[in-house]
Amino acid sequence: MKLNLNLLNRSGLILYDSTQTYTSTVFEHVKSFKKYSEHRWFYIDYRNLNSDKINLSCFDIVVIHYSVRLPFDQLSDFLIQKLNAFHGLKLLFIQDEYDHTNKAKKIMQKVGFHLIFTVVPDKSIPLIYPPNDFPGTIFINNLTGYIPDDLNIDVNNYTLPSKRSCIIAYRGRPLPIRYGRLGQDKINIGKQVKAYCKSKGIEHDIAWEEEDRIYGNAWYQFIASSKAMLGSESGSNLFDWDGNLQDKIDKYKKKNRFCNGQEIYEAVVASEELDGTMNQISPRVFEMIAARTVMILFEGNYSGILTPHKHYIPLKKDFSNLDEVFSLLNDGDYIDKMVEKTYEDIINSKKYSYQTFIKMIDKQINIALNNPKLSHSSNNLDLFRECFENVSTFPTRKDYKTASFIFKLAGIILTYFLPSGISAWLIKIYRKKKAKLDAL
Repeated sequence: MKLNLNLLNRSGLILYDSTQTYTSTVFEHVKSFKKYSEHRWFYIDYRNLNSDKINLSCFDIVVIHYSVRLPFDQLSDFLIQKLNAFHGLKLLFIQDEYDHTNKAKKIMQKVGFHLIFTVVPDKSIPLIYPPNDFPGTIFINNLTGYIPDDLNIDVNNYTLPSKRSCIIAYRGRPLPIRYGRLGQDKINIGKQVKAYCKSKGIEHDIAWEEEDRIYGNAWYQFIASSKAMLGSESGSNLFDWDGNLQDKIDKYKKKNRFCNGQEIYEAVVASEELDGTMNQISPRVFEMIAARTVMILFEGNYSGILTPHKHYIPLKKDFSNLDEVFSLLNDGDYIDKMVEKTYEDIINSKKYSYQTFIKMIDKQINIALNNPKLSHSSNNLDLFRECFENVSTFPTRKDYKTASFIFKLAGIILTYFLPSGISAWLIKIYRKKKAKLDAL
């Protein structure tokens, strides 16, 4: 396809939630546009778009970043109307699409996005987003995160896995039963392998409680401290289409006060699972590969990126091959060659770098900009001056420690100082926000 040279260096505005950039994955994703794109990008916290000083006609492209959660009323009716009235190219990046799916879809339709970058795998996109519901919209699969250039800086002083003293490490996080089997896998793998290690006297560092979580550079050091690390596929195959799944679970628990998680799952959740719909690779996998740490992963597809026995040692979900897994870990030559091959295929190949990701985005943007129905940015200099005084040329990075303190303080206030009715309502919001922080 011949590229129209007039498409180069178009101006774009990225709407994001600046309070969420304390996580490295979010910040790296947001800033990658500025770092690698051939177009000119500006940034604004979505809350500031309410200002009359921000005229979208100053831009050729508007992007809604996934840090802005569509189903949770972060886009007001006013902002939706403002976006709908914009006649340039409109892009959406969306994740966690199993939460309040129908509400998110209605907002997509109201805004009229041209390109939607989804983490729903290609084969499942027509199931979640039927083409007839989105005429004129192109859905493009992308990963939840990519490999930042400076990841190697954090883990470059590595020791070959065969020379590391700790055999296996892991940090998980309990997820509510409403996230289905993929969510429960994250705890089950830790519990079962920890029990095995204890019974065999194998040195390990496996935990899943809140106080055991590790952050920042200490996390990269932790990954590189052991021969191997556990892992599983990310995502959830349980779509809460209308946001009422938790209410169903709560009602069942009231009627069955002594029920356990498995009983709740079988009675309420299991029938809602869409097996194989959203299984995908996690950015944590790239961190393990960069640290040359052997990956012991539950059997899965991993977005078609990883090959079992070549890039990782597969673990059956019934744990019937644990003896075989640890036998392979004892073969120093085998595991050293595996991590080097995996590093070469995944990291050195640059296939999954942010630079490659943005190159793909630019290509899709340039194709879409050939549409003659799209308007170009305004040439009104007064509009430009006023608008560009209120946007930034680089995203804001929030400090993790500050965010952590705020969430802890909010938790104390919600728990001890507010009336129970108001507290219960606010705690639901608090938990959703804190879950993002914990995922760092």
